[in-house]
Amino acid sequence: MMFPKNTLALAVMAATVSLASTQVAFAEEVAEKENKAKSKPVLLKQVTVTATRAEKDHSDVVQSIEVIDQAEIEQQQASSVPELMEYLPNVSVTGGPRGSAQGINIRGLGGTRVLQVVDGARQNFSNGHRGTYFTDPELLKSVEVVKGPSSSLWGSGAIGGVVVQNTKDAQDLLEDGKTLGGYVSQGYHSNNSRSLTSGAVYGIQGDVDWLLNGYYNDGENYELGNGQDLENSGSREQGGMAKLGWDVNNDSRFEFKAQHLLYNGLVPSNPAANEGTSSPLVERDSKSSNLSAAWLFDPESELIDGKLQLFYNDTRYKEDRISQGQKDDTRYKTNGLALTNLSMVNTIELVYGLDAYQNKITTVRDTTGGASDSRPEGLDGQSTTMGSFIQGSMPLARDWTLQAGVRYDHFSSEDNRSNSDVTNKKQTDQALSPSVGVIWSANKWLTLTASYNEAFRAPGMEEMFSTGTHFSMGPFFKNEFVPNPDLKPEEAKNKELSARMEFNEILGGDELKLNASLFQNDVNNFINQITYDPQLVFGQLIDSKTTWINVEDAELKGFEIAGKYRIQNVEAGLSYGQTRGKDKSTGLALDNIPADKIVADLAYLAFQGDVKVGTRYTHVNDQNRVDPDNTVSQYEGYDLVDLYASYEPASGSLKGLKADFTIKNAADKYYRVAWQELYQPGRSYRLNLRYMF
Repeated sequence: MMFPKNTLALAVMAATVSLASTQVAFAEEVAEKENKAKSKPVLLKQVTVTATRAEKDHSDVVQSIEVIDQAEIEQQQASSVPELMEYLPNVSVTGGPRGSAQGINIRGLGGTRVLQVVDGARQNFSNGHRGTYFTDPELLKSVEVVKGPSSSLWGSGAIGGVVVQNTKDAQDLLEDGKTLGGYVSQGYHSNNSRSLTSGAVYGIQGDVDWLLNGYYNDGENYELGNGQDLENSGSREQGGMAKLGWDVNNDSRFEFKAQHLLYNGLVPSNPAANEGTSSPLVERDSKSSNLSAAWLFDPESELIDGKLQLFYNDTRYKEDRISQGQKDDTRYKTNGLALTNLSMVNTIELVYGLDAYQNKITTVRDTTGGASDSRPEGLDGQSTTMGSFIQGSMPLARDWTLQAGVRYDHFSSEDNRSNSDVTNKKQTDQALSPSVGVIWSANKWLTLTASYNEAFRAPGMEEMFSTGTHFSMGPFFKNEFVPNPDLKPEEAKNKELSARMEFNEILGGDELKLNASLFQNDVNNFINQITYDPQLVFGQLIDSKTTWINVEDAELKGFEIAGKYRIQNVEAGLSYGQTRGKDKSTGLALDNIPADKIVADLAYLAFQGDVKVGTRYTHVNDQNRVDPDNTVSQYEGYDLVDLYASYEPASGSLKGLKADFTIKNAADKYYRVAWQELYQPGRSYRLNLRYMF
């Protein structure tokens, strides 16, 4: 099937398909109205979030939180977790198409400035041009995206936001009354001939529930919108997860989880860049293992509803630099503890707890085939953080609620190498992160919030302690790392106003939900990697240097608005996000600020909701705010159209079957996201068949 490269034509085509489906659906619905009983779709359903460190209704939090549920995860058929978030306002995917380099940018901040949490366990891995999102979307039941600083609850790293990933468990997958179940799933992405195979079995026997889940994905090179391949973009991923829960009694429950993920691919040493002399090919094998054990204690007491969690993360990269014959080894381990409790004291709700975790990094850089000073020196360091927090929610008056909290963190980092050039081998610091917010339920359809949050990010061990050669160009020039153990923590102060509106029965049998936010985030002591140009001194070329420094203060501000509407079986969504950033000392625009983005979605549910067809349109503006005279800093806008359909019968002989079909980038656009070197994949037909039993 060929599609014309015309956005308007595609949108009209999608609308025509939807209208045609309407006529067929009407006849079917009349015939089966008496035989099927299925609840109507509801937009304004209650959503529970865990990013608040305790389960809370989404409408009762002052933070700006987006939730991607399991139905949307399955419909998108994303290749990675970051891709699940690409349609959210003021959120963009960084690193290009290769999953081993992808991350996300929230309101102008990305990388280690966005904290990642999986099932309550922090994911702290950070090293060079290596990816940090290891969990496959297949394992997830939801993703919660907290926009804006959140250190009062989560500590270091949450100055841009938090991505909370919640994996599947037996209770969510089993139908009422069943004690054993499972599913098998097979997917295919045409663009890179990617095969995605997965399956799970799960059950509940007495007081014990369990789940076993596994997947295997294999894909070739991506094809771009101009018909050319993105060389060395294929990869193979596989992994598994096991969960066990034991309800000891009415008060106590134990939960255990083990997750093991593998990745293999031949990629440039910087997967976010094209293959070249400065980014040689690397055979990269990575392993990520996560272990977790938790005790949940909830007696019949208003004062105790607690959780004690121990977790261990072990990420290892084995890399073979093909042309140089050099084999490198990077290992990053985290041991952590998290204790939280929820107490109700009269009308005051208190969430409080302790966090403690230690990170250890070791790297081995092979110098075979070159001089000993031609590579970065191996790292051997550790960091330790201990923090405590408390957040309270209390009614101020009728329809007014105050939420306030504070967190204290003490952290240290140490270089364990005896022969390094680092003079100050141990750094210790502390941080206080307050937050305050007010929720006003103005009436039954309008809620207004105002909040202020402070956050911080402690310098990473790589930023403070890196030594050796960064890169070289021939035998006469090289760039060397200069350590800077005296880096100060980054600090953020965010002010935000938001409005949430919910309406129903406007036209009869319809619902409307609107959210709007206005924010300003001031970041001090921004840590930036600086490369100093080489200099000619007395006829000699002096090598350049690379280091990390605290730069001038930054100001990030913007707004976002999003709405969802349903009437009968038609659903529509529209969102817009805009972020601006500047250096407050010079007034110049900052880089890495995402382009303005509009996303529109239209879908129709037919056959009592068994069938859903829709289209999604994305418009991204030009991004050239850094230097209009420099074409390198100019990124052209683009328009994308996706088409999707799903089929999931609620009864009959095909019950248990689910089919999802998506045409991503249907117009086969050749485009790239702002601040990324690589262009994105062209058109891709994606199909996934899942059978649950």
